[in-house]
Amino acid sequence: MMLANHDFPRILVLRGGALGDFVLTLPAIRALRQHWPLATIELIGHPGMAELAVAAGLINRVRSLDASGMAEWFVPRCVWPERERADLASFDLILSYLSDADGVVQANLRAAGAKLVIACSPVVASGHASDHFLRPVMDLGISPSTGVEPLLPWPEALREQGRHWLKELGLAGDVISLHPGSGSSRKNWPVEQFAMLADRVRRSMSAQPLFILGEADAVATRALPRLTPAVPMLANRTLQEVASVLAVSRGYVGNDSGITHLAAALGVPVVALFGPTDAAMWGPRGANVVILRGREPTSEALAAIESETVLRELDRLIASA
Repeated sequence: MMLANHDFPRILVLRGGALGDFVLTLPAIRALRQHWPLATIELIGHPGMAELAVAAGLINRVRSLDASGMAEWFVPRCVWPERERADLASFDLILSYLSDADGVVQANLRAAGAKLVIACSPVVASGHASDHFLRPVMDLGISPSTGVEPLLPWPEALREQGRHWLKELGLAGDVISLHPGSGSSRKNWPVEQFAMLADRVRRSMSAQPLFILGEADAVATRALPRLTPAVPMLANRTLQEVASVLAVSRGYVGNDSGITHLAAALGVPVVALFGPTDAAMWGPRGANVVILRGREPTSEALAAIESETVLRELDRLIASA
C-alpha cells in the first residue's frame, strides 16, 4: 500500500504491555524502518522500554502511554483539543497494538483526521506472537528482512559503557550473563540450579558468570550471595544499562522473561528455559537462540532440567555463533 507521503512518511506506533511483548513487536517496527528509512517513526508506550528502540535507531521519538490525557483516547467520541487533533492528523500511518476490542481508540483516531489507522490486537490466539504482531505490516505489502542482523543493533558507544560497567564489577574477558527471574515464580528454573550453572561456567568454560537481577527478583537476590558469594550481581539497573551489558556478554541463560527476549534481540547467544508457558507462541527469536523445555509443560519439569544440560547447550551455541 502506498502512503500519501511515501518517501518521508510520519508513522505512529501505539504499544503497551510488558518488555517481552514490546520486543516481540520489534520485527514489525524494524520492517517499517527498513521499508521507509527516512520516515519519522514515533511510539507511544512505556519510555523505559521504547528508548531501547530509539538507541537502536528504529524509532525517532517516544511519548509516554501514561501521559496526561491518554485516558481520553478510550472515551467514545472523544473531543480532541485542536492541537492534539492536528498532531494526530499529521501522521500518514498509525499502527495500534492497544487493547481496543470495541474499536473506540480506532474511531477516535480516524475522527481526528489520521490518514490510515491499522489495529492489531495485543492478544495472540495462535501462532507465534512475533508473527501475529508483524501481520498488519505485511498486509501493507512490506516484507521483513531475512538477514541475520539483530533486532536491536546496539551502538558501539553503549557497548563501551557496558564494558565499563563490567570492569567496575571486576569482570574482564568472556562474561556469561544469567537472569534467574521472570514475571512469575512458576516460570523460574530453581535459583539453586542457576548457582550450580554459574559454578560450572567458571570451571568448564573459562568464562565469568554475572547475575542480572531486577526489582521482581527478590528471592534470587537474597539467595545468591549465600549460594555463590563470589559471583557479582548487576541489580536494579535501567533497561538501557542492562542492554549494554548484555550486548557485550559472550552468552546468556534465562527463563521465559523480558530480559531473555532482550538478550535474543541483541544477537547474544541465548539459552532460554521454558516450563509451563508455550515456547511455540512466546519463545524468544534470534539467530543464536536455543530453547530448552521440560519434558512436560510444568514447573516441576522445568526444575528437572540439569545444569549440565544447560551448560552443554550454551557451550555448543557459543561455539557455532
